[in-house]
Amino acid sequence: MSDTDHFHDILFELSNQDRYKILQALRTENYNVTNIAKHISITTQEASRHLTRLAETNLIVKTVSGEYKITGYGDLILNQISGTLFVTSNREYFTDHGVGELQDRFTSCLNDLSESRLVTDVMVTFANIERIITEANEYIWRLTDRYNMMSLPKLEEATERGVSFRLMQTKYFQYPPGWPGPGIVLKDARLSGRFEVRTSLEANVFIAMNEKEVAILAFPMDKNMFDYRGFTSKDPRFHEWCREVFSHYWGPAEPVN
Repeated sequence: MSDTDHFHDILFELSNQDRYKILQALRTENYNVTNIAKHISITTQEASRHLTRLAETNLIVKTVSGEYKITGYGDLILNQISGTLFVTSNREYFTDHGVGELQDRFTSCLNDLSESRLVTDVMVTFANIERIITEANEYIWRLTDRYNMMSLPKLEEATERGVSFRLMQTKYFQYPPGWPGPGIVLKDARLSGRFEVRTSLEANVFIAMNEKEVAILAFPMDKNMFDYRGFTSKDPRFHEWCREVFSHYWGPAEPVN
């Protein structure tokens, strides 16, 4: 059997909802046939058949005590599949939003975004951004294609209380109509190093976060435009994914004087 055959066998096994549920359950604890049948509400005959199939593909093994446990291989497969689950769960969003310009190292870890909530109301997005600015104690990071003038007073307050602010502009960045430029407070923050601005020619996502929460992670639509709909979360894995993406682009970004 070729590697491709094994790949399709795994996809087939996990296409069955009950087998997928069994594998998920075994990720947290071991079960015998009777208990796993009760756990996912199927008959013992069905459970036995599913367990046999999963064992034949090396996703699980039977212990000497008669219980089944997930293998390292099975756990790794589940981890990879969870990224696909995140995408399919948000299929309407990803129908017109892309991640094509992100490096494979980030798109291969989309499972890290699973514990998040999709925000479809732009007003909620900007309210979340203002809130995390107000709640920030250490830092505020923003990767954006335009300034939100409504949040400037809160940004000034944040820098005055010692919060550092990193603003990264995309190559499609536009100033809003009537942009007056940064006020005295932000100018002072620039001079003190608490407010840094850079332009990235590669970054093409929309991020607003502080040290505790990601207010929004939004992906671009066709023609590299944003509608500011995306995902929000306090989950540590989600937060770390956004930190890594931001840091990846921040390093080579060009400082703005």
